[in-house]
Amino acid sequence: MTRPCLLLCAALALLSPLRAQEGTPPASEPSSFASKSIDEMSADEVLKLVRLSYTLYDRDFTGMLRMGLTKKVPFRLSLKPEAISFLFNEPAQLIHLDTRNQRFALFEGVGGAQTKPVPPAKYGEPVRGTDITYDDLSMRFLYWPNARIVRQEKLKGRDCIRVSIRNPDGAGLYSSVEVWIDKISGGMLKMIGRDRASRPIRRFEVLSGKKFGDIWMVDEMRIETITGAVGASDGTVKSSTRMQIQALAN
Repeated sequence: MTRPCLLLCAALALLSPLRAQEGTPPASEPSSFASKSIDEMSADEVLKLVRLSYTLYDRDFTGMLRMGLTKKVPFRLSLKPEAISFLFNEPAQLIHLDTRNQRFALFEGVGGAQTKPVPPAKYGEPVRGTDITYDDLSMRFLYWPNARIVRQEKLKGRDCIRVSIRNPDGAGLYSSVEVWIDKISGGMLKMIGRDRASRPIRRFEVLSGKKFGDIWMVDEMRIETITGAVGASDGTVKSSTRMQIQALAN
C-alpha cells in the first residue's frame, strides 16, 4: 500500500494521509516504526520514511496560496516519481524539485527560460511574496545529517516522534528545525524552523485533508512567519499563508 506524501509548502507539499474531518491519519498500513519505542528507532530511519513519501505518485493538482484577505496565488502541482513541480503564471515561473536518488535538488525557470539550479543565497527568499521560501520548497532539512529524536509526544491527539535536525552548511534561514512525524502513518504534521540564535521563525502545520480520487492528501496547510524568544517552542505570528490543494488537474 502506498503512502501519500506530506506537502510542505510552498509549496511543498506536505502530503500526508489525513482524514478531512479530523486532520488525523485514516486507518492504513502502519509505518515501519509504528510498534517501536523511541529507544528502538533512529532519527535517520524516521526521516527516511518521510523522504520516501515524496516519490510515490504520478498526479497533477490545482491549488492556491492565500495570504490575508486579498492575496491569492494559483498554482499547478505536478507529482511524479522523479520530480515535484510548481507552475505559476503572471509571470510564468516553474519551480522544479528533482527527487531522483533522494537528493531533492531545486531548480527554477522564469518566463519560459530553461531551469537552472537555485543558488544557496536564494534559499531564504520568499516565493511569490508569501511566507514560503525556496528553502521550504527544497525541504533540505530532511537530508541534514546528525538528526536526533527528542521524544515521543502527542499532537492533535496522535502519537508523534519529535525530531531535531541541525543545519550542517549554514545556507538559508534555518540553523535548525524540529519536525513532528506521526508514528502510525509516517506523515509530517508540523515543523518549526529556527534562526542562528535558536529563535523560532517559521511554523508549518497540517490543518485538514481529504480524498482526491483514490488517494488521501492534505488539502490545507498553514505556513506562518513567527517571532519568539531564544529556545521557545513557539512564537507570535507575524504573517500567515495557507496552501490549499483544490482538485485533480485535467
